Amino acid sequence: MKLKKVLTDAAGKIRAKFRGLGSLKLILAPFRGGLQAALVAWRERKRKALPDDVTHTFLARSYPGSRTRLYLVHVPRRNVGRRLRPLVVVLHGCRQDNRDIEQISGFNELADRHGFLVTYPFITSYRGMRNRNCWGWWFDREIHAGAGEVEDLWQIVEEIRNRYPVDPRRIHVTGLSAGAGMAVAMMVAHADKIASGAAVAGVPYAEKADAVVHALNRVPRNRPVVSIATAMRDEMGAAARAVPIQIVHSKNDDKVLIQSAEALRDSWGFCFDIDTKNAYKERSGQAGSSAWEHRLYRDGGGKSVIETIFLEGPGHGWYGGNPGEFSFPDAPDIKREMWKFFVSHPRRK
Repeated sequence: MKLKKVLTDAAGKIRAKFRGLGSLKLILAPFRGGLQAALVAWRERKRKALPDDVTHTFLARSYPGSRTRLYLVHVPRRNVGRRLRPLVVVLHGCRQDNRDIEQISGFNELADRHGFLVTYPFITSYRGMRNRNCWGWWFDREIHAGAGEVEDLWQIVEEIRNRYPVDPRRIHVTGLSAGAGMAVAMMVAHADKIASGAAVAGVPYAEKADAVVHALNRVPRNRPVVSIATAMRDEMGAAARAVPIQIVHSKNDDKVLIQSAEALRDSWGFCFDIDTKNAYKERSGQAGSSAWEHRLYRDGGGKSVIETIFLEGPGHGWYGGNPGEFSFPDAPDIKREMWKFFVSHPRRK
């Protein structure tokens, strides 16, 4: 009997201890977000920053799917005082991070020359089955204003506007692969705020995962153009606006086939009543081992709204940039083409 009493008393003490731990969890619950942010910041300090970069931590918000994320801001060396500057958002692809796309794209050098700001968001953490560091362009929960990754990215832009002199009429977005898919989602979900954008080896809005080649899908299939355009209109609603887009893609891309670029072009055209069968201007050339064709499609106002740069030669990656795993330096310098496009397409008041 004495042994039974000893065991009962011990069990009671253990239960009391765990009840105390439960109370401790409740006490610490409000600090969990701060602890997560501190951990993310510590990890970021372990990574080497480039000159003129400032690292920021975006803290998760209360809307669905928001997460704590890191982002870099490159401040141009050219001193323009407090004059409002353009901002270019550059999104990395799968199996990359923001420092990798920063290095291979070469946007910093261009920003120093022309005096604009560049930000490189890092997905940092994510949910759902995907390759490492993929933006979730194929998850419905990530591509609508007010929730998920597409809203986190816009809120990062808002944070930058609060810290730096950003011209609200000259906010542009681009990305590679999965980053291009999310850049397209930003252009649709925040059509009333994004001036113009570009997609490198990307996909249309609200596309499905089977649009690209992966381990479980060897024959990519795109959604019908009409279905894509309908999804675009539904998302934009009263804020519908034909955000000017430049589509860059290689015909030799074996991960995201050229048909995705054609579907992106044609869905944009169908949505905004732009003829994508007949370009009003085109040019072609050769850069290193890569041939290229540049076509422009315009709206009724006479200005290009859709531009395509289709290449022959390189595979899936960034074209004309600095050397790297996901880069093809021996190709047209697409960041220069993008910047010319962005300069000529500010958001109208």
